[in-house]
Amino acid sequence: MFTPNDLIDIAAKMEKNGQAIYLESRKKVAGPTLKSLLQWMADEEAAHREWFLEQKDTWKSSANDTDLETMLPDVIKDMMGDKTLSLDDVDFSQIRSASDMLDTFITFENDTILFYEFLQAFIQDTQALAGLEKIIKEEKNHVEKLTEMTQAISSKKINEQTFHL
Repeated sequence: MFTPNDLIDIAAKMEKNGQAIYLESRKKVAGPTLKSLLQWMADEEAAHREWFLEQKDTWKSSANDTDLETMLPDVIKDMMGDKTLSLDDVDFSQIRSASDMLDTFITFENDTILFYEFLQAFIQDTQALAGLEKIIKEEKNHVEKLTEMTQAISSKKINEQTFHL
């Protein structure tokens, strides 16, 4: 049975995955700017995870738990398709360029945004909703930063070799 706390657990797991991947990627890049950006993103993910964990047992569903249990798997499947909401399934050994790595991060961040926008329908508490909206805005900011990095590589402002994959 899915409950609002199950949704929080999924969100916290996504943030933990993101943090771990950004910290690992930080070890593979050269230059203080890229290291700093990836550390910032990892720190953001950690803060988001903590916020979600603080919400446990406080979210009240707008649907009863039976409705969640019935509709949630289908809604997530329809919303996400074959995506897993996790970087665990990414084979990073197959990523051969910084651009591909950044595209993977962008996809993950966009999937996260989609999931969090879905969560909004299940939150009645205005303070919790405002907190989630803030996180969605921050995740969108992550996409912007990653996109800027991708564009910098494309325009040769950042050397592709700055990333040691």
